[in-house]
Amino acid sequence: MKPTLTERDYDCMVALRRLTTDGWIARVKDVAIIMHVKPPTALGFLDRLVQASAAEKGPGGYRLTRKGSMLVDQVTRSHRLFETLLFRTGMSIEEAHVISSSIDRHIDDKAAALLCAQLDHPKKCPHDMPIPAGDRYD
Repeated sequence: MKPTLTERDYDCMVALRRLTTDGWIARVKDVAIIMHVKPPTALGFLDRLVQASAAEKGPGGYRLTRKGSMLVDQVTRSHRLFETLLFRTGMSIEEAHVISSSIDRHIDDKAAALLCAQLDHPKKCPHDMPIPAGDRYD
């Protein structure tokens, strides 16, 4: 049975994305630094991601699988869409970010697609970062 991913597991996937954007493999110690944990703790998160097929271990480190990349994109999309909604309703960009960070992992694809349509399909969030495209409901 594959483990249910926690918020910290998602944080680990985001760390992997950051560390591997240039094609490099992520080392445990670098993941630990980004997550502000000790290497054995980071290794525990990485092992959970491997068990969940969200990451894979190779020579010298870890990287996201296609499944892991899709999960990170879904969370990023939800975060940036909800942040855009809050910002457009008058909330400061900082407050919108904090609130979006607290719920972005709980917004499903269908809700994100509806939110995206309501916002007229924005391409970027208030921080001028691209909003990943949705696949299933858009």
